[in-house]
Amino acid sequence: MDDRTPTPYFTSADGDLTRRIGIVNLHDDFPIAIAKQRFDGVYDSLRTYWLPRFRAGGVSAVVAAIFTPSVYVPEGALRHALWLLDGLFTEIDENRDSIEVALTADDLRRINAQRKIAVLIGLEGAEPLGNDLAVLRLLHRLGLRMLSVTWARRTALGVGDWEHDSAGGLTRLGRRAIEEMNRLGIIVDVSHGSDRTTADVLAASTQPVIASHANARALRDHPRNLTDDTIRAIAATGGLVGAVAVPNFIDAAEPTIARWTEHIEHLLEIAGVDHVAIGADFYRYEREIHAAQGIADTDGAPFPGTARFVFPGMESSEHLPGLTAELRRRGVTEPDLRKIYRDNFLRVMAAVVGEGTLQPARS
Repeated sequence: MDDRTPTPYFTSADGDLTRRIGIVNLHDDFPIAIAKQRFDGVYDSLRTYWLPRFRAGGVSAVVAAIFTPSVYVPEGALRHALWLLDGLFTEIDENRDSIEVALTADDLRRINAQRKIAVLIGLEGAEPLGNDLAVLRLLHRLGLRMLSVTWARRTALGVGDWEHDSAGGLTRLGRRAIEEMNRLGIIVDVSHGSDRTTADVLAASTQPVIASHANARALRDHPRNLTDDTIRAIAATGGLVGAVAVPNFIDAAEPTIARWTEHIEHLLEIAGVDHVAIGADFYRYEREIHAAQGIADTDGAPFPGTARFVFPGMESSEHLPGLTAELRRRGVTEPDLRKIYRDNFLRVMAAVVGEGTLQPARS
């Protein structure tokens, strides 16, 4: 893999502050990159590649997104998800002195107190569930603590953002799934949902709802971003919006750290400081991930006609102190940074998942 030196958009003091607070990154696709590396015969990329970057950028906890590429839908979706989980769990077990799966809010705090990085398991899109909520219950036993009902396309639970113009929203099975997630303690994520699906989820859930990685549609009119009304509705559930660093969701012409920070300022204005977080969704290693997805790497973009998934100064976890520098420059205080980077998600996790320590079924 490429090993470029971080662009110096921040000072050592910014890095120290970021690491002292600790960022909970609500979305990272690194499990699929680990799986691809293992397929290629590299069995230690978590230790040699990902952990150093998490530490450098002050990432204290990260949601490991278990994503299903289109080539595996529908029949291979569950098998692919289990393949990703196996590789991730194997490498976490081999590095248990540095990283551990968190099942509850207390777990996350304990792991961080031991100076280790916490991992939360998230399912990006419900394709692996098929039409059977028994799979949801089994994945919960394996550590699943966050789930988005769609990834862009339709699933058995609802309609994704590729079909904003569709009349469809959350399905009858989707409503049952939301009820079951609320019961089990799985955080419901509306990222990638269509506007109708998102509204249906917000109406159906009795627990706080999040958008793990999305920006403000008022600043960038993109179907992956949220309207102000939706941002307010998510906050009203007690949930939060994780600001995303994907360039095309920031600005069509010139995405920058400053422009990303404007989205965060807008989220703060609309939702309030208690309902904003970070879901960076770094996609720097698109060639490795595309190979696992069966997507041709023609222009370096994940889909034809879209911008690259990185921009200068914010290309991977190690660059997150650059966001700290820009937020501080704009007057965001350290107590508010702690809310945005960490405390807001811990509140949601405690409310939905619970506080107490549990042991995963796989151990």
